[in-house]
Amino acid sequence: MPRSILTLPATLYLIIFFIAPVALVAWYSFGYKPGIFGFHDNSRLSFDRYREALGGPFVGTFEHTLRIAGIATGIALLVGLPFAYFLAVKASPRAKAALLGLVLVPFWCNFLIRTLGWELILSPNATLSNVLQNLGLTTGPLNVMFTATAVQIGVVYNYLPLMILPLYVAFERLDPALREASKDLGANRFRTLTQVTLPLAMPGIAAGALLVFVPLMGDYITATVLGGAKGNMVGILVASWFEAGSNWALGSAEAVLLILAILGVVAAAGIAAVVLRSALRRRRRVTLVQPQDRARLRLEVGSGELRSPGRYDRLLERTGEWALRIWPVFVYLFLFLPIGYIVVYSFNNGRLFLSWAGFGLNGYRSALTDPQVLSSVATSFKAAAGAAIFATVLGSLAGLSLARHTGRWSKFFVVLLALVMVTPEIMMAISELPWFVSLGVDHHLSIFNNGIVRLILSHSLFSTAVVAFIVRARMSGVDETLEDAAADLYAPPIRRFFQITLPLMLPAVVAGALMAFTLSLDDVILSSFVSVEGETPWPVYVFSAVRSGLRPEVASMATMMLLVTLLVMGLAALVLRRGTGSSLRAMQGIAGGR
Repeated sequence: MPRSILTLPATLYLIIFFIAPVALVAWYSFGYKPGIFGFHDNSRLSFDRYREALGGPFVGTFEHTLRIAGIATGIALLVGLPFAYFLAVKASPRAKAALLGLVLVPFWCNFLIRTLGWELILSPNATLSNVLQNLGLTTGPLNVMFTATAVQIGVVYNYLPLMILPLYVAFERLDPALREASKDLGANRFRTLTQVTLPLAMPGIAAGALLVFVPLMGDYITATVLGGAKGNMVGILVASWFEAGSNWALGSAEAVLLILAILGVVAAAGIAAVVLRSALRRRRRVTLVQPQDRARLRLEVGSGELRSPGRYDRLLERTGEWALRIWPVFVYLFLFLPIGYIVVYSFNNGRLFLSWAGFGLNGYRSALTDPQVLSSVATSFKAAAGAAIFATVLGSLAGLSLARHTGRWSKFFVVLLALVMVTPEIMMAISELPWFVSLGVDHHLSIFNNGIVRLILSHSLFSTAVVAFIVRARMSGVDETLEDAAADLYAPPIRRFFQITLPLMLPAVVAGALMAFTLSLDDVILSSFVSVEGETPWPVYVFSAVRSGLRPEVASMATMMLLVTLLVMGLAALVLRRGTGSSLRAMQGIAGGR
């Protein structure tokens, strides 16, 4: 059978639970709301809902959201570039894995909980406000909460790791010989950075910008928690028509306009990047330096003239080296400060989360005895485990096929995966809700009325694409020598897969499974739309508690879940370490059996 057949399960799944729901939403956008109690009616088709959306608050809200997302993406890039460069190039090889793992730790603390950590930091009566007043840096309490500044800080914090990871991969893959060759030819550090390192890292920069910008355009959780009335974003507006407004036609029209606008912005940015890159290439000037002059001379930045390195140049280089080593300290402090506050406040004996009333364990006792908390956590773990298994199986098979088969079908499938990854989560959420209602109610498929099934299927959409790309990247760098050798030794296909191929792809499979588990456990928007009564996941419970008043047991349970996740990660690392060399041992076993 052709190896492209391995993409068939994932293709069918994405067509049924991604393409069809999005098409259904697009169909609803041409309808109308039938009366007060109706949701939608497509008996009369028109573009009226699009005209209504463009004539309402949608355009202004989209511009506000675009400004927040654009600024946050730019700040994340400026913060993440030197940090990722240090991890990939300057950090000790032994410490790289641990330092990179620390970047991922915030992902293992609930999205809402770590956002609430910033409320503890930025509140007028918080420790930071008191310290600034005592130092005389402010004349009064810190008035940052419920402003655009608070929202900007929150979104940069929540999405910064998504920028750092692809940048790290891009810098880590660069050949050090290219940088050394640039220096040997007389280029200084700045020119090597701008004309060698950054151009070669452009794929990572583009990937990081997409991973931050696209989900941020659909995010409204951060703005709701930290921005208050000033945190209105387009995701809130679109979601309101499917929840409180009960106008699925208008909400669908705004959702379609949102995704078209995002694709337009991304396309415009891509064209601008191509034009800028071409302009920079035309301006490049190469000046060869004689071997006897290379130790004495440097290329002056911005020109082709040669001059001796002065005291200022050496001071600038040393300052840059020190700054590059100090910068990660501030980034880690930024990443862990809200989590530290959450851990401390998990021992709060007060009745309210934000009001400290002394150290104690009342929050942990309540968290371990409250049936609603335990039920929501159990629901989240069930859904996360199911989504991880489902997405890992589909994504691993698809990723293996993409790495081993590069035909026309693989190009179509890559486009399909890319569409899943660039679609805002709010668009997925509002498309999954009517689709599950249609399958479960209109077509009497009762399985789609089950809350756990809904959560698993919806959470697996993005995760399947992530796992597929991770496995593809892993297996693209592994040749088929061991697999061919096993075939030459008459090992059947099933044995070759489980004893040779699977151990080779195991690190990527485990990484993808952990990512899928974490994404599902932390999902708020999709869970809010597709969950059913009686099976409320943990993020939805926390989000509802934000509106009614948080209690310390929320922080206590989040701390315990963080510890459990860290334990699982440690066990996974141990399994991967023990699995090193298993393919070679399997080959020896096959040869011995032969």
